[in-house]
Amino acid sequence: MEVVWLPECQHWAFEVHPEVCFWALNGGHPMAHNKKTKEGATERIAVLRRVFPEIETHLANRPARVGADDLLDAAAAAWSALRLHNAKALPVCTPERDAKDLSVAIWY
Repeated sequence: MEVVWLPECQHWAFEVHPEVCFWALNGGHPMAHNKKTKEGATERIAVLRRVFPEIETHLANRPARVGADDLLDAAAAAWSALRLHNAKALPVCTPERDAKDLSVAIWY
């Protein structure tokens, strides 16, 4: 099944990348550790706690089939969604257009 994006969707559907979101949450610095490690989870929790004080409760209560790193990635993307009205395309430039004239950009 082919997914079809309509140009009208671009005012509410944006592509994000969790590591770019974490970069922004971390003051423009990349995370030091791999997200699959204990150190990586710890540093991601620390930056998320500033915007989602209950993040550790959500981690503790997540469904068993949901990995901790997946929940943390989703929280980082949710943070971007909550602040989308202030979001910037990355890199800060005019986004390219694809063959269907859709904007191509990662938002954070």
